[in-house]
Amino acid sequence: MKIEVEGCEKMEGYIALPEELDTSRKYALMFTFHGNGDVGSGRVKNVARITTGRDPVITIGVQYQQLLEDGKGKMGQPTLATPEKIIEGSRWLLDKVMKDQPVDPERVFVSGFSWGTSWASGWAGKEWRDDPEHFPFRAIFLYSSGGAVKKETCPPCPWICTVGAEETAVLGSINVVESVRHFSNVLAAWGVPVQYHEIPKMGHTVNGRCHQVTRDVINELGGPGMQAYATADSTETPEPLAFEASEDPYVKEVIELCNADDWQGALARIQAIDKDKSIPSKAKREVKKFEKEIEKLAKKEVKRVDELVAEAIKAEKLPPAWQVKRLRAISETWAEESWIKGKGYDARLAALGDDFPPVKREHEREQLMRDALALESEEGKRAEAKKKYEELAARANEDEGKSTWPKAASYRLSWWMDLE
Repeated sequence: MKIEVEGCEKMEGYIALPEELDTSRKYALMFTFHGNGDVGSGRVKNVARITTGRDPVITIGVQYQQLLEDGKGKMGQPTLATPEKIIEGSRWLLDKVMKDQPVDPERVFVSGFSWGTSWASGWAGKEWRDDPEHFPFRAIFLYSSGGAVKKETCPPCPWICTVGAEETAVLGSINVVESVRHFSNVLAAWGVPVQYHEIPKMGHTVNGRCHQVTRDVINELGGPGMQAYATADSTETPEPLAFEASEDPYVKEVIELCNADDWQGALARIQAIDKDKSIPSKAKREVKKFEKEIEKLAKKEVKRVDELVAEAIKAEKLPPAWQVKRLRAISETWAEESWIKGKGYDARLAALGDDFPPVKREHEREQLMRDALALESEEGKRAEAKKKYEELAARANEDEGKSTWPKAASYRLSWWMDLE
């Protein structure tokens, strides 16, 4: 579409709209900026791969740089508008799509690739400086380049930075890895929430792993939650629930919530569908019947998981987090039912309290991580923070090496840079 802003006549806007959006719901939106010599429509198509059936994402962007006659991009081509107008036109497109499409205003994101990170971060900084109360973005994604922000106007929302491990000599001499590492360390020192992802074997691009990282963050920020990944230790991977496969879209949606152990959310979603007058009665039939199946399976699952947790407690081991989460979620969802009340599940969970030796050690490790994070953003305390990360990383073999905190500390040290 044309950008209907004076001074933006040469620009174009693009939208990648997921099929069959349910207008009774609201969806995440990603605005993305192309890079130098890149093509806006192609960048939108690339980033739109973050969308999934369980959490569709509307993806939009603009062409702000002149293309060649054959529609291809070339580095160094002039921009199609002044910098101020490019941002103004981008805001016009964002506002238009948010008005025309079922966009969740609490789940609007902005991203940029290469040179596009300057536009994404610059726009975010301007919005935060001009009107922080109505700041539009939930998070900012920078692909293969650092951002352009000042400490005073840096939005305190999450920043997610990805870079290819092979981006050490882009255009023959530019070390993008070092640049993005430095930018991410500066944000961390400012106390701004930042993720740094260095993608093995990746060059100057936005590949499937970048999409996966982006998808996970968007799923977590107001979405259905990121999907768990298989680990080397299969006991740490949540076991899927034994529901029969269904082709009904609403049943599928509810099963996803149950597999994420959001049992209360699953029941609430069924009630919402039942009350939604825009959904035909016939379309509600399967999911309304499915509520009985949920409770039936929950009765079996709570007993099974309780036995697993009891075995771990007896052996003075930390049970996998998913088992504790599932036991707690089911027992809280049906707390007043006869098959939960008085069955000892609350006592089992209480046994995993602060005095349980593995839990006590886990709290110590977590506190070390939080202390290190706090020190890192305190002026003059980064050296102390680094020592705490090192102390925590050295505890990697405690409790069978299952704690996530030493792993997190080790990864933080892998991209640490001394800024002083």
